[in-house]
Amino acid sequence: MISIVSNERRQQLLKILETTYEGVPITMEKIAELLHSSVRTVRYDLDLLEEEIREEGLLLKRKARKGIWLENMEEKPNALRNPEVSYVFSPKERCEQIIVELLDRQRCSVDELADRLMVSRNTLLADLKGVQEILGKRNLQYESKRGLGIWAQGDEQDIRDMLIHVFAKSVYDFRQYDGKHKQFIGMQQMFCRYAAKIPVQKIAEFFLECLRENGVIENDVPANRMICALVVQTKRLQQGYAIEQENQIDFLSDEGAELERISQEIARGMERFATGFSALTEVQCIMKELLHSRINFWNSLQQSPIQEMNVKALAMAREFIEYVQVWLGDIYLDDEELIYNLAMHLQPAIERARYHILLTNPLLVQIRTQYNSLFIVARRAAEQLGNRMGIRLSEDEIGYLTIHLGAAVERRKLRKTKRLSVLLVCGNGVGTANLLAMTLRNRMPYIDIQKVLSLYKMEEQNLADIDIIISTVSLEIPGKAVLRVSPILTEAEIKIIEGQIRYFYDRKIIPDRTETLLEDKPGLALLLDESMMLLDECAEDWEEAVRKAGQLLLSAGAVRAEYVDSMIRCVKEIGPYIVACPGVAMPHSRVEDGALRVAVSFLRLKEPIRFTSGKNSVPVDMIFAFATTDEGAHIRMMMDLWNIFTDKAALKKLRSCKTKQDVLRFVQQYSQQG
Repeated sequence: MISIVSNERRQQLLKILETTYEGVPITMEKIAELLHSSVRTVRYDLDLLEEEIREEGLLLKRKARKGIWLENMEEKPNALRNPEVSYVFSPKERCEQIIVELLDRQRCSVDELADRLMVSRNTLLADLKGVQEILGKRNLQYESKRGLGIWAQGDEQDIRDMLIHVFAKSVYDFRQYDGKHKQFIGMQQMFCRYAAKIPVQKIAEFFLECLRENGVIENDVPANRMICALVVQTKRLQQGYAIEQENQIDFLSDEGAELERISQEIARGMERFATGFSALTEVQCIMKELLHSRINFWNSLQQSPIQEMNVKALAMAREFIEYVQVWLGDIYLDDEELIYNLAMHLQPAIERARYHILLTNPLLVQIRTQYNSLFIVARRAAEQLGNRMGIRLSEDEIGYLTIHLGAAVERRKLRKTKRLSVLLVCGNGVGTANLLAMTLRNRMPYIDIQKVLSLYKMEEQNLADIDIIISTVSLEIPGKAVLRVSPILTEAEIKIIEGQIRYFYDRKIIPDRTETLLEDKPGLALLLDESMMLLDECAEDWEEAVRKAGQLLLSAGAVRAEYVDSMIRCVKEIGPYIVACPGVAMPHSRVEDGALRVAVSFLRLKEPIRFTSGKNSVPVDMIFAFATTDEGAHIRMMMDLWNIFTDKAALKKLRSCKTKQDVLRFVQQYSQQG
């Protein structure tokens, strides 16, 4: 993070001000509303902020009855554009800096390395513990001996993977790359130093042109990762380090042949930068990195995606959705965009899983935080699909699948009204872009996202009819308001952005004020009562147990009789898939199978019973059966249940409740805690 303001509140204030200019100012009252502060506090922060940014060439302008805005952002350099001096590295970034230095050189002393990184000897020694841990997780060895210095070593492929992992976490505009790294910050600077003698811009131009000539769909993050990989490969070959062991990749689909052809073409073109690229092992390395980078190789898919998609990929996507919709309680097989996006991801994901190519998802933590319930559903569906295919999809892969599901859910919530013309710039891949677009559309029905572009496509876009630009990467467009956002929006960030866009919209469009408010969804505490519970019941088998739980729903008028039969059928078809966590099952069926309203029942068994038979047999002693009327009606209840399922202490307490009243008190208390 750029460190030009002294606290978090003023950092948020600066972020708001970055979207202003003389034509679009903002009032002090609006800033106070966005920051949940008083006008007095805002005035105080503005005074302090004004002093801090004046040295950076920014002027804070204030005009009565008009508002506040920043001026001279285009003419004068400032910390937002050239923040090398003000950037503060995190401990993890310092560790990665050290790793790059150790892998790029034979060995060095502690003092030499501390001087190179401009840190104290004690700071470096403290960081080296983290370095050793990171290297160990990637099969690399850290060595330190008195008189000999410190160094790192390992298999060449592991060394390259480590370097690529460090460099590819940042998004670069390689069209502006000149090796002087003035426009780059943080670890981007480290990349510039590493690649000081490598023709990075020419490599980037060659690679992007190769993709365009072959009709390959590229996104900024995958393309940037691949360019970083080619730069690392170039430097390692120049240093005399080649991949010696051949690891032949056999593909499940016809796309493998296309991938191999393009990899060979890239290798031939890269020979001008370093000898050795055309070796079979190095071509295989390029193929692996293309798979890792999530670059898609279906030609001209955007013209008729479903018709031209690989049949196997489509089948896998539909199978995945079938598993998912059992949990979401709605039909998503009519969502062609979801099928298309899932198929595009699943085909290479399966290949990566088969050959143990570990994908890094930089947004995983945010995905799990913001879309936890969907992530859990995606993980269970991925487990089911993986079991059938004999592979295991990593949580990083599942994170991307969650993004596609999230976009589909948001698509269903989209409300149409008179809207502000918006351009969305997102460099994190098609799934992330779709999710971001749907989230923005759902929360802000007064915006109309005209296009979703990557950074590399911006030059071709006519901005005359665009009112505002929302971007996940830094942009400077004279005369246009640009909102910088995270690829995965937090609730706090959504509220700030919502306020900013609403303010801008009110001033520019004068919108139709009619909005439909979403109804509050009932949680577990509201849905569960004594009539919906049976404690310490006996059941001969899982079917009897499910029927007892289903009878509670039926007696309450929440479902028709056929719904209970459908729950039994789903268990037979899907097996132990409905077991949400050890000892707990969640039987349910689809809306059209007889669901009348949102409801949940709780059955606790005296003795555990087993769901299905054979090696997949799963013992269960608690059953939550539920019904829902659409994909959103039961979300709050599901979140309450997931909170319990992921807390071993909560499960233990639930099993120890002696009466129905004890269960209700537990649910109430737990819901309040959550």
